[in-house]
Amino acid sequence: MSVAKLSVSNPVLVNILTVLVLVLGFFSFQRLPQEQFAEVPFYFVNITVPYPGVAAEDVERSVTIPIEDEMANLDRVDTIRSQTQEGLSRVTLEFDQGVSRREFERLFQQVQNRFTRVTLPAGVQQETIEEFSSNDFVPVIEVVLAGETDYRELVERAETLRDRLRGIRGVSEIELVGVRDREVSVALERERLEAYEVGLREVVRTLQASNITVPGGSFTAQEREYLLRTVGQARDAAELGDTIVRAGDGIGGRALVLSDLGTVEERYRAEGTQARFDGRQSVSLRVTKLPRAGSIEIIEAVRAQVTRLERELPPGITISYFNDQSIPIRNSLDVLVSNAALGLVLVVLILFVFLGLRNALMTALGIPLTFAITFVVLEASGQTLNSNTLFALVLVLGLIVDHAIVTVENSFRLQQDGLQRREAAVRGADQVIVPVLAATATTIAAFLPLAFLPGVIGRFLRVVPITVSIALAASVLEASLFLPSHFADWPGKGRRSRLGLFARFEDGFERALRALYRRKWRTLLVMSAIMVMVFGLAGRIPPNLFDAEDFSLFYIEIEMPPGASLESTARVVDQYEERILPRVGDGEINAVSTAIGFGGGGSGSRRRSNIAQLSIDLTEVDDGRERPISAIMDEIERETADIRGAEIVEFRKQPTGPPTDPPVSFRLFGEDLDELQQVAEAFRIRLSEYPELYNIGDNLDRGTPELRVSVDRAGAARFGLTVQDVGEFVRGAFDGVVAGTVFAPNRELDVRVHYAQPDDITVERVLQLRIPTPDGRLVPFSSVATADLTEGIATIRRIDGTREVTVEAEAFSTENLGEINRAVSGLWNDELAARYPGVRLAVGGQFAELLNVLFDILRVFVVGILLIYAILGTQFRSYSQPLLILFSVPFAFVGVIVFLLISGTPLSSTVIYAGVALAGIAVNDSIVLLSFINERRAQGLPITEAVIGAARVRLRAIVLTTLTTIAGLLPTALGLFGWSVVWGPMAGTIVFGLLFSTLTTLLIMPCLYGAFYQRQEAV
Repeated sequence: MSVAKLSVSNPVLVNILTVLVLVLGFFSFQRLPQEQFAEVPFYFVNITVPYPGVAAEDVERSVTIPIEDEMANLDRVDTIRSQTQEGLSRVTLEFDQGVSRREFERLFQQVQNRFTRVTLPAGVQQETIEEFSSNDFVPVIEVVLAGETDYRELVERAETLRDRLRGIRGVSEIELVGVRDREVSVALERERLEAYEVGLREVVRTLQASNITVPGGSFTAQEREYLLRTVGQARDAAELGDTIVRAGDGIGGRALVLSDLGTVEERYRAEGTQARFDGRQSVSLRVTKLPRAGSIEIIEAVRAQVTRLERELPPGITISYFNDQSIPIRNSLDVLVSNAALGLVLVVLILFVFLGLRNALMTALGIPLTFAITFVVLEASGQTLNSNTLFALVLVLGLIVDHAIVTVENSFRLQQDGLQRREAAVRGADQVIVPVLAATATTIAAFLPLAFLPGVIGRFLRVVPITVSIALAASVLEASLFLPSHFADWPGKGRRSRLGLFARFEDGFERALRALYRRKWRTLLVMSAIMVMVFGLAGRIPPNLFDAEDFSLFYIEIEMPPGASLESTARVVDQYEERILPRVGDGEINAVSTAIGFGGGGSGSRRRSNIAQLSIDLTEVDDGRERPISAIMDEIERETADIRGAEIVEFRKQPTGPPTDPPVSFRLFGEDLDELQQVAEAFRIRLSEYPELYNIGDNLDRGTPELRVSVDRAGAARFGLTVQDVGEFVRGAFDGVVAGTVFAPNRELDVRVHYAQPDDITVERVLQLRIPTPDGRLVPFSSVATADLTEGIATIRRIDGTREVTVEAEAFSTENLGEINRAVSGLWNDELAARYPGVRLAVGGQFAELLNVLFDILRVFVVGILLIYAILGTQFRSYSQPLLILFSVPFAFVGVIVFLLISGTPLSSTVIYAGVALAGIAVNDSIVLLSFINERRAQGLPITEAVIGAARVRLRAIVLTTLTTIAGLLPTALGLFGWSVVWGPMAGTIVFGLLFSTLTTLLIMPCLYGAFYQRQEAV
């Protein structure tokens, strides 16, 4: 028994299943988390190790390289990247993208196990080992507490809110910006130490021995068990100040306590970050989410917690929201949903015009049924409802009714020929089931290999082919199981709409086709010449790797000269705020959030005294903003161009979509930082000759000026001192030595022992310090060591164990990227390569990355074409007929090129992606047409009449399926309810490609069939 006969024989079961599927699909739709884009699992692991107060080169040698060496031969590791900066090492392990989630979790555990075998120096702090995904690029929301109030009060309120937000399901991390470390400071006075002949090391040892709680085990007495503890840990700074350093050595013979030697107080460290919101002191909480958690749900939960906290705030502190991702998420989804709804209306209207009301409703019912099945599968597979999945549904909106159209149209034709409705339903479905399955299989064969496309772009778009494949498979199930029963049992006579105009169109089409068929060789030659000519124009299409939606937010990144203090950085930032803050509330700028000593970007956050970041939040376009974000950025850049003091100032938009290289990028590898710096400088000079480039720079951060201490080993030995003794003295004199903790409410505070230094400390005063010897003497520092002023490197980047420097530039236009790459590569080959043999060059940037994506997609395309050929060869049992069907693919690409040239759309990875997907759609009509030609030939008709007759019979179905597919995509392609720079070009690509492939099916395919199979027969 066929599936169609089973369906027609069990209408009650089919109707119950219809309602059940719709209900389950609605529930799944409601539960799907909402995102703007699909999460990209990078399968990266970040190992972060803080090493406070240590220069980048020393951190590299003692922390980064040992970690790299231990991880070097780890299974499935593709690339090991590291970024070492002052006081911090970050090593990123990039695993093979072919690993499964379960295998990655096993590898993640191996990373943790191997890290325990790394020998690290004393002084490193607790490491962090975590997975990295696309969620780490942008926080879902920032909550800002601002007010001119006591700093401690502001921080404590922010920390209270952070603790509450951590309880929200799906929250990954909450980063506080504008909070400095809190500690107990023991500032020792040098004169008092010398007077009592006490050294810093003695104070540290005393604190470590006395400020401690020692467990003593347990004992049992009188049938009860008791725990033993020797309690000696101080409860606050005052109690710590009473710690006895020496007995009987104080004033008047009393004990010498810690407070006699200096000041003991609880404080916030001077080093750290400062934050302001609209010019007021602030603390920002940047909330990021876990993979597969819903952004909208998290943001709503954050807002609910903030509302509760607002009732408890003292006067003077306000809470604001910044960078709320729910706004662009909802805008993006609303654009797609609105365009999809209009597309659905157009599809139903076209069905009504061509098939009549009964048949149109019956066919249109397949859309919600198919979507319901798709939502159930998406929820079960852990996907989210995002713009990627929505675009996939928009893409198949017209495709999923194609099967129903073919089935209903064929069943109705058989009914008109005299069959009873139930028999027509069964025979009509059975007659087209093989072409329908073949058409579905070929479309899936073109789409599904795209799910295995390597690289970031491939992973970003992976959910599109998966969703399309699920929906297409669901539509076949609907057309074969549900539709025959509905056709047989729905009330009404099912009259087809009277389309006398279309009947005349059929007559005109047949006459035109016969005329072309008589001149088939000439027709094929002309069309081939047109195809070659259009392909020749493809070189005029400018490249652009990936265009993402603009968020209403941009950044001003400020970098001061190396060594600039937090105060000097703040003075420059003040000037920018003076120019921008008066514009807050003018209809374009909502708020300005400033972070001094902090910078955030796609590669992670940076904390350094000479950097700052201003985040400018703009009014949404829907709320009245008229100018684009680029125009506002350019205006502010011109207005602030005269501000002096900063070494680098960059204006950049918030990153959206997958991370990509800038338009121009050159990577230099070598071990000599001086050579890398010289080559990078030569590249920057050459790039500055191109007016279309801006933000030209490199990632070789110049570090804070460094006072390098060299120990006179012989001189130090005379006093019983070692290099370690001198180093510990220097560290204690400035950064301080952590000598235990004090447990404050809900936290442990470090106890930091250091020398009290005046604000105007100089190099000369450093050399005048006196260092204690093991026998209690104090000798001048200059007698055991010298200090030289040098400039270190702030950040050292390494790839696979080799130092790396990247020279990058943004571009106003991408048309000349190939020429720029060739020019800089020529400079390297002709002048620099021989001069710097220890340096090697790798060309990156969007042009090179686009070529890589192009080759990757080309390989996927070839696999898809071979799968389509195999499916068609199996169906038609022929080697030649699948080739005839595949001839429609290059003509579909002609439509793509025409669309790009006419619309001025750049050749992007998403457009290429859509072009490959188009191959599976373009062949569908040809499959059905060729099946009918073969049937007519099997009935004994001559080739000419078989071809012309089949084309006329299938004209209505081909036009209808094409119109419904185009109607589903047209609102998105035109942006009728809002333009999407990601999905609009993809929809336009498929619309134009499908138009040309349909013309090929109706006009060129019959001529090609006749030319191939009809050698001598005349028309």
